[in-house]
Amino acid sequence: MKNVILNFNKKPSDILTLLQAFNSRKSRFNPDEAVPEIHVIRSGYRINSEQLNSFQTICGIPPTRHLHILYPFTLVYPYLMRILCRREMPFSQFKILNTRNHILMFRPIKPDEQLHLDCYNSVVRIIPKGLECDFKAEIFAGTEKVWENTITYFVPGKFGYTDQSYTQHRLEPIENPCIAKEWFLEAKNRFKFGRVSGDTNGIHYSSIYARMLGFKRDFAQPIRVIAACVSHLRDQAADKPAELDFLLKGPVYYENMLTLKNQKIGHVERFDLYCSGNEKPCIMGRLISNKNNRQKLI
Repeated sequence: MKNVILNFNKKPSDILTLLQAFNSRKSRFNPDEAVPEIHVIRSGYRINSEQLNSFQTICGIPPTRHLHILYPFTLVYPYLMRILCRREMPFSQFKILNTRNHILMFRPIKPDEQLHLDCYNSVVRIIPKGLECDFKAEIFAGTEKVWENTITYFVPGKFGYTDQSYTQHRLEPIENPCIAKEWFLEAKNRFKFGRVSGDTNGIHYSSIYARMLGFKRDFAQPIRVIAACVSHLRDQAADKPAELDFLLKGPVYYENMLTLKNQKIGHVERFDLYCSGNEKPCIMGRLISNKNNRQKLI
């Protein structure tokens, strides 16, 4: 099956993406049908300084000379959604869960650099409790790759034979954590951050809609609270190469106290984020800062 190439010269329409997702909501997995590799490409991308400022303000990130390691995710997210909503995808966008993100920032990125975005999907894996599929986003400055993210989506269900060699990605528990930060997550700028981040799912700004789907109330986009977590660590991952790996374990509800626990060993910082009322971490993460050797992050 041939690859699909989609080129954009402006941000995809959120309304059109939602309409396409609705039209493909009955997509089903068939192990005998190959899924094409779909590339969504945007060249000549220039960062909107107003959007960048809004991201920093809402997430509580101090201004830096370079982009925060999580900010580029806001650039690629609308293009990833345009892949997910296509009929070629063997699952509905409304039935997937984001379980893991793995980000590599190969060098600091200046806000005024012209960028090239390339987003694409991988093969679908059958795992014990459902399906997994990785979506990769790569950002280039000229011909140099400066940032990439691999986002893993999970579809619950039974789909047949499972590869026995499959192992679930895990992060080791923190043995002797210290409390890095405690703060109250106010229900402010919810829809505005959806516009900034590209994630305008109603569960992030409508309590009524979130409760209809079985949640206690609306909850924050993961990128919003993880950006805050990283900003509270000693290595904030903006002015040097870094690697960020995080697992999403549960919702981080608005109007709740949050507790960030961490442990730093060398260039590795393990952190867990807790939301009041939940004894288990909602987010587990690991930040690896590398000041000198770019190759270790490849």
